[in-house]
Amino acid sequence: MQIILSFLGAFLIVIGLALMAGGTLGLLRFPDFYTRLHAVRVADGLGAVLFILGLALVSGDGAVALRLVLLAALVAALGPTMSQLAANAAHAAGLAPLAGSYRAPRPDPRRRTP
Repeated sequence: MQIILSFLGAFLIVIGLALMAGGTLGLLRFPDFYTRLHAVRVADGLGAVLFILGLALVSGDGAVALRLVLLAALVAALGPTMSQLAANAAHAAGLAPLAGSYRAPRPDPRRRTP
């Protein structure tokens, strides 16, 4: 039974890390604060919860597993609240989202790097 829990925990850890890597890629790729916040919140929030639940399955101690499950619940509950507060503060400060279609800046072919 412990081997099955270890494999399931490792699977959840890998899936969580992959989701967090995708959130980081979205953070680097998207053009404005609001889309970056959305990418990070969705991917990293779910990835962190899966990662912590995977750690709970891999841990051999029941008390540690219970604490990790409670931590996962706390991360799942507080993540949307924190991103809402960040978006609300940015909106209140006057940060407007980008409107229209976004075109990434292209390097100038006439400019040569030394």
